[in-house]
Amino acid sequence: METEGEFCPIQADMGLLVPWAVTLPQLARDNFFHCGIFYEDSLSSQARTRMELEEDVKIYLEDNYERINVPVPQFGGGDPADIIHDFQRGLTAYHDISLDKCYVIELNTTIVLPPRSFWELLMNVKRGTYLPQTYIIQEEMVVTEHVSDKETLGSFIYHLCNGKDTYRLRRRATRRRINKRGAKKCNAIRHFENTFVVETLICGVV
Repeated sequence: METEGEFCPIQADMGLLVPWAVTLPQLARDNFFHCGIFYEDSLSSQARTRMELEEDVKIYLEDNYERINVPVPQFGGGDPADIIHDFQRGLTAYHDISLDKCYVIELNTTIVLPPRSFWELLMNVKRGTYLPQTYIIQEEMVVTEHVSDKETLGSFIYHLCNGKDTYRLRRRATRRRINKRGAKKCNAIRHFENTFVVETLICGVV
């Protein structure tokens, strides 16, 4: 049974986190959060701009995966998307809602907090204020091949991507700043599953 979502304004200063008591039966249920974060954006220009990002998070502790929905950004800076991080399979899938296409890549565990850690972060956040300004990092990915057999991606990603054109991605060996001309060939998805924002650039989109 779905429960009403928690509002979870994340706080960057870990010293401000307030412990939140949770009983063991709650750990077995799906957990829903509506989260907001302020961050400092210096990727698109030399000037630092204060931006705001919201997303809905569902964390499934028993199944060991996270589902994130990024609605249409109010102030630009990315496409709306549904994202699944499947820790059991070691995969991440991005459904770019604007393009209605799916992209799959190996899960980056250096950026994405595992479900229990992310859940604990959200549950321990003090409610009522947005995050003091944090930062954004950029990762660049390139489309490699079409995926025809989506069932091999596991049931969670299959349900996300079924009926949609789906492609494999690979990460660039070296990260570089994408200039405006290069960015025209890439689609950006901004999201967070840690204490910072990630701009995922998907390049070579077909």
